[in-house]
Amino acid sequence: MDDAAESGLGSGRTRGREVRAEVLTGAERRRRWSTEEKLRILAQGVAPNSSASLTCRMHGISSGQSYTWRKQFRTGELTGFVPVSVMPDPPVAALPAGEPPSVVDRRFEGNEPASIEVELPSGIKLRLTGAVDAAALRQVISALA
Repeated sequence: MDDAAESGLGSGRTRGREVRAEVLTGAERRRRWSTEEKLRILAQGVAPNSSASLTCRMHGISSGQSYTWRKQFRTGELTGFVPVSVMPDPPVAALPAGEPPSVVDRRFEGNEPASIEVELPSGIKLRLTGAVDAAALRQVISALA
């Protein structure tokens, strides 16, 4: 009998075949991608005459990782910029008929900046400090009314 059979480590079937094992020591190494690298890889994946899967294979990342980066890019999580859409201003509604709001205008009393207080008939009070645009004030009052 050979040494492996005597020690109980081998069997007749594995005789003649070499078994290799690799022992890894040290901490697990994970790749860290900078934001610039992620953006460069994403741009390469959507370039003309390119494919996302080929780009993933070239850089050694999974398609799931690429998908996650694309999602982070769309939501602004990757770049810090959030996509916005510009919509036209809503039409300004006229104030409801009835009792007009009472307005107290204070102009520079002492060291305080100018302020405007508006009390609507519904009891809602609005206090504005500093320079106020008339159009913006109309929109705020119509939204509260």
